[in-house]
Amino acid sequence: LRQTQVLRLIASGLTNPEIAGELGLSQRTVDRHVSDILTRLNVRTRAAATAFAVEHGLIGMGVSG
Repeated sequence: LRQTQVLRLIASGLTNPEIAGELGLSQRTVDRHVSDILTRLNVRTRAAATAFAVEHGLIGMGVSG
């Protein structure tokens, strides 16, 4: 799932433009994915999304893209 890939890259500390480059997407598409992720997880920040994902086993703690 693309949103899982984006979430992993968020957790790795990448910015939206960096994620776009990594995945070959437009920045607008990444912006939308990030917005959807925050809404879906009911959080307000990228850090909170990362914490939620780790706590719920969506991503591992040793995230490196």
